[in-house]
Amino acid sequence: MKMTSRDFNSLISFGKPNAIPELSPPNTLRIMMLAPHPDDFDAIGVTMKFFLHNGNPIVVGVARTGSGVEDAYRPGLTLAGKADLRDQEQRRSLQFFGLPGGDFTSLCFTNDEGDQLTDPPENLTLVEEFVSENAPDIVFLPHGNDTNSAHKAMYSQLKQVSQRSEYPFAMFLIRDPKTINMRTDLYMPFDQQDADWKAQLLRFHDTQHQRNLRTRNYGFDDRVLNVNREIARDLSLTHEYAEAYEVEYFDKQEISRRTG
Repeated sequence: MKMTSRDFNSLISFGKPNAIPELSPPNTLRIMMLAPHPDDFDAIGVTMKFFLHNGNPIVVGVARTGSGVEDAYRPGLTLAGKADLRDQEQRRSLQFFGLPGGDFTSLCFTNDEGDQLTDPPENLTLVEEFVSENAPDIVFLPHGNDTNSAHKAMYSQLKQVSQRSEYPFAMFLIRDPKTINMRTDLYMPFDQQDADWKAQLLRFHDTQHQRNLRTRNYGFDDRVLNVNREIARDLSLTHEYAEAYEVEYFDKQEISRRTG
């Protein structure tokens, strides 16, 4: 099986999930990451590195937010200052990753009192405009079946965009530490060398790393890599780690052809 822009439904697995490298994705596929938080991109850093080295164009849109920064991290910092801090962490991690600066956009949404993404009409419009401007084939984002309200909101908005867009795209929904349950259609296996690289990428988000060290007694890097170990065990892989995705694809034109 090969990954193409015309048959994403074939990737939806009701049996054995597929490893992304084995699908030989063409480098013409346009990749987008739509993140409700700085650090969501880094949680799937190995997959993103695969597409970068494959030659696929990648654009990253990240919601501007100061959520998740403890007051003790930098006393006296305002919520806007916390958002600036997280934005700087994301920019440094993307520079380390190798993403050209012009391919990153900080998205200014309407957030709740905790500075988490919400789901009002103006946010939907911003998501729709960003998708329309970049015309992706694949959009990576956190799964909607998740305990985090911003993850749910981003998924809800993008799903609405996908259902009314004239240009079909696939949503690759990420399994992360807050995912409740999902079907695994695709995975990206990786070894210890890539895990060490990914840990370094994740530690650029020092606000989150220090919060995890204080509240969980292990770092943000270990929190994400522990999930990657669990995915590899669940799939009985020979690799120690894997990133996992559920595929959703809504092709309005194809549905119209089938029902018309």
